[in-house]
Amino acid sequence: MKRLTLVYRNQTDGTSLRINLSSPIDNIDSAALQQDAQVLIDNGLIPSGYVFDEAKVIETNTNVLLDLIQ
Repeated sequence: MKRLTLVYRNQTDGTSLRINLSSPIDNIDSAALQQDAQVLIDNGLIPSGYVFDEAKVIETNTNVLLDLIQ
């Protein structure tokens, strides 16, 4: 599973807010990503006091060891 995580930081107390987006595209344009992250702030979808801090792609693999009820 692959997901894009956007991290916003509160400038006052340092707490973070994360937004996870599943199945991101492979070639992410970092400049466009910064603009899009700012749009979320500008449109009030991110609480005031938070600024865009980082973006990361996280990949996880799941191996099922037991599945007793199928």
